[in-house]
Parts: sequence; C-alpha cells; structure tokens
Amino acid sequence: MPLFAGYNRTISILLWITVSAGLAVSTFTVIEEMCLATACRDTAIFTIFGVGMGWFGIAYFILILMSLWLRNKIYGMDWGLNALVFAGIGAELRLLWIQKYIIGSWCPLCVTICCTLLVTGILLMIEKVRTAGSIQSNRKSLPVVTAYVVACMATGFLIALVGVKALT
Repeated sequence: MPLFAGYNRTISILLWITVSAGLAVSTFTVIEEMCLATACRDTAIFTIFGVGMGWFGIAYFILILMSLWLRNKIYGMDWGLNALVFAGIGAELRLLWIQKYIIGSWCPLCVTICCTLLVTGILLMIEKVRTAGSIQSNRKSLPVVTAYVVACMATGFLIALVGVKALT
C-alpha cells in the first residue's frame, strides 16, 4: 500500500483551502486599512516589474486556482501548477529577505502568504512522493521531481531578485 494512500481527496481539499487563503490575504493587502502595522506600509512601497505586490498576488493566486482546477483536465497542467507554486516559494525567499534585511520588520500579511505557499508546496510534494514512479500515473521519478522543484524555486528567486524594486 503506497504512502498516504486514500488521502487524494483530503489533499485536494487542503490545496483548494490554502490557495484560496493566499488569494484572500493578497486581496487584504490591496485594502490598505486591513493592516495597520508599520511593516505592512513599508512593504507596500515594493513592486514586481512595476506592479504592486497586492495586485500581483491576486493575479498570481487566481492563476494558481485556475491551474488547480485544470490540472486533471489538461495534460501537463499539474507540472504547470507545480512550477507556479514552487517558483512562488522561491520568490517568497527573496521577499522575506527584503523584509528581514531591508525593511527590518515583518509584514504579517506577507508572512501569511508565504506560509500558504509553503503549505501548498508541501501538499503538492506529498502527492508527487506518493505517486512517484508509478506506472499507472505516468509520473516521473522522485529525483526528476526534486530537480524540477529546485529549478522552479531558483527561477522564482531570480525573477524576484531582478523584478522586485522599491518605489523611489
């Protein structure tokens, strides 16, 4: 019996919940009154390729929700979903670094978004590990999945490194 057998539905529900939570918190970041912490106001001066972080987050989480919905309907969409999530985790590493070393304090909403992405990534990895190498699912082996995840995270980190700038 495979590891985590019988948990497909539970993992799917948890994925929907975590991604929806990320969308909700991203929406809260656009509504300035939602967070009165100084760190929230300080992070609001940062953009990614000129787009406000809140608006970018809303579009990003909508794209993840669409990918989540289509992942079993369109061939290869599950890999696209993984790319979006793990690139987001890589970008979040850069954004957390900015909060720690440039801003000097933590935005509770931003950290919550990071946590939702991290939990989403863990759930996706549980799915991949559970089905890695199975002939029925036509999935790639675990080393290929791991390399893909690391590459996506590195790509997300580099995109954030290049694209995230403070408004002057």
